[in-house]
Amino acid sequence: MVNERTTEADAKKDEAFAFQVQLEINVEGEFLPRPDLRSLASDEWDQRVADLQYRNVGEYAVGHNVATEAVLEDGICCKLARTAWIPQAEVERVAPEPMEGVELSMDALASLEDGAEAWERLGPLVKKYGEWIEAQKQNLPATPARRKETGDRLLARAGFALKRIEGGIRMLADPQCLEAFRLANKCMALQARRRQGVMEGKSPDTIKPEWRPFQLAWILINLCSIAEPTSDERNIVDLLFFPTGGGKTEAYLGLAAFTLVLRRLRNPGISSAGVSVLMRYTLRLLTLDQLSRASTLICALELERQNNAEKLGEWPFEIGLWVGQAATPNKMGRQGDNDPNTARLRWRRFMDSSKNLLRTTDAVIKAHESLSRKII
Repeated sequence: MVNERTTEADAKKDEAFAFQVQLEINVEGEFLPRPDLRSLASDEWDQRVADLQYRNVGEYAVGHNVATEAVLEDGICCKLARTAWIPQAEVERVAPEPMEGVELSMDALASLEDGAEAWERLGPLVKKYGEWIEAQKQNLPATPARRKETGDRLLARAGFALKRIEGGIRMLADPQCLEAFRLANKCMALQARRRQGVMEGKSPDTIKPEWRPFQLAWILINLCSIAEPTSDERNIVDLLFFPTGGGKTEAYLGLAAFTLVLRRLRNPGISSAGVSVLMRYTLRLLTLDQLSRASTLICALELERQNNAEKLGEWPFEIGLWVGQAATPNKMGRQGDNDPNTARLRWRRFMDSSKNLLRTTDAVIKAHESLSRKII
């Protein structure tokens, strides 16, 4: 397509443009996918993992200064490709599968008797994860060798995660860890009832909160590093990678609850006070929502503390929000301190500007009154 319209003046130049032009190609047979050799040969770990995971996903069209869409028949055969200014793709919902034999109920986990019962209720999670790892070994491609090497490394990491989950369950044989785990589940259940009850328009008593398998696994995988200050696992950073709505927040709130309670149990008195958990949000739109959910948990923990201050201490569970230096001063300031970022000088500047505004407003009112008298 060639646009041969004559360009008009700036005010009308858009009239000469051609918008929403689309190029579409059909074939009687089918298009062959273009192999992604760059990811296969890359030394970047993320690209190598993507090459393995998306090895069966073909690329049928590439746009230059425009996006493209490939229409698949039965999900495998491509007979049509076209340009698209706003491409669309269907992202499948991530939903947990039922896991028979694994206790996911927060209320049930809040009532565990001892470490033996904890292993009885949670041990099947280790077994099922191990079976899944073995099944993945059967699906690992034998060629090319570089792709198989990436798969072997991923499965080795999965095996390490399996051992950490098992270690977390066995950590519950420790009475303090078990009590912290029980109370964390109890408080998470309370906050889930309050939140879901409002969202679903139901009575909180009718809500039966449960963990998703990955949430419970993530909590268990981190118990050793939280409970043992000398653990080598404290050098590991675990990343939860799920789309919005997948349940990441509940996972780390559950671990935060365990951390807060365990600190109270191990350090009675004022020594357990202070900041225990830092949460950082890089998107402003998430801040208030995440603060609300975290505050609900803190309220549940505080109610539990008030009912059992002998165990959890006299100092209340608290939460704070820091929204940055531009909105909240970090220093109080004192007389003779000329730092413009202190609360004292910022307040004085505010008061001075308010006085100036009042004087200006008063002068305007007087001038208006004087002008009105002259007109009359």
